[in-house]
Amino acid sequence: MTTKREHILSLMNEQINFTAEMEGECISISNDEGVDAFLVVGEQQIIAETILFPISAVNDTAALDADIMRTHHLVPLTTLAVSQIGDEEYYVAFGALSVDSKDEVIVEEVEALFSNVPEFLELYSEHLK
Repeated sequence: MTTKREHILSLMNEQINFTAEMEGECISISNDEGVDAFLVVGEQQIIAETILFPISAVNDTAALDADIMRTHHLVPLTTLAVSQIGDEEYYVAFGALSVDSKDEVIVEEVEALFSNVPEFLELYSEHLK
């Protein structure tokens, strides 16, 4: 494990409302509300990502995608994408920052991601089956 990953793992576990552990190459982080995020530390950037819902749970993906393109900027510091996880595709929320980011910025990014998940779920709930 890289020194940077070890440091971030320790940093996340220092937060009162986070629990973190290594899961393969990722740092798995859970908050006290049961939301999970995965942090990947690369050579140049850190990606923090959480799963929102599977594509299979969406009534009309074209309508949802159009809605996302018009509204996702309303939720700060977090972007949406589709990721393949195992055999299924999921809508995910993520944030990216420099690997040289200060500790406070890394914590802020994860906190923003966690706080934005309920907003995204509410914002796009009408598109779910």
